[in-house]
Formats: sequence, C-alpha cells, structure tokens
Amino acid sequence: MKKVFAVTVLILALLAGVSEALIRDGAIRGKNGLSFSAISYTFKGVSVTIRNPSKYNVNFGGTMLFLDKNYRVIAKAEILTAKIKRRSSRRYNGFFSYGTGEEAKAAKYLEWEF
Repeated sequence: MKKVFAVTVLILALLAGVSEALIRDGAIRGKNGLSFSAISYTFKGVSVTIRNPSKYNVNFGGTMLFLDKNYRVIAKAEILTAKIKRRSSRRYNGFFSYGTGEEAKAAKYLEWEF
C-alpha cells in the first residue's frame, strides 16, 4: 500500500512540473500553405525544412525571429531566397545576424519576416 501511494505521489509531482514550449514545426504566417519542420541549431547558423504542398512553385526567404516568453527578440536568423518546387520540401541553411544557436534554442515563439 505504501508503494502504491509513493508511486502515485511521484507521478503527480512529475505531472505538476513546469512545462516548456519547444519550437518543432508549424505554419508560416503570411505564406499560404507553407510550413516548417526539422529545425536544427548550430552556434553560427540554423537549418530548417520548408514544405510546399501547393501546386505552384514558390520563392521563399526572409528572417526568422526567435522570441522569448515576453515576445522579446533573442535571436535573428537570415535565410537567403530560393525556389521551392510544387508539392515538395527544401532544406534551408540560415545564419544568425543577432544572437546564437544556443539563445535560439531557448525561444518560445518563432515569427517570420519577409
């Protein structure tokens, strides 16, 4: 009986902990149909996959803004413009113009500027 109680308390304590948001994938606001996934960070740059499910070729590029929980910019990554063919995805490599990959990993939100 004591073991069941101890396990129950442990599970409740783990579930009651503070959760952190992770940026893994999502839609790109301002670009209909485009979405991003598979973000990986290095100290100097970022790598991200952009998916284009539409039937049109699209030019894509811009700035990724990494924001903290108070919506302050903690890092900026620049992605050069390139074409994504219809119904495909493309891996983009960007470089940080402000901040580093370590700071970008701590971001809670991601915004795009075009």
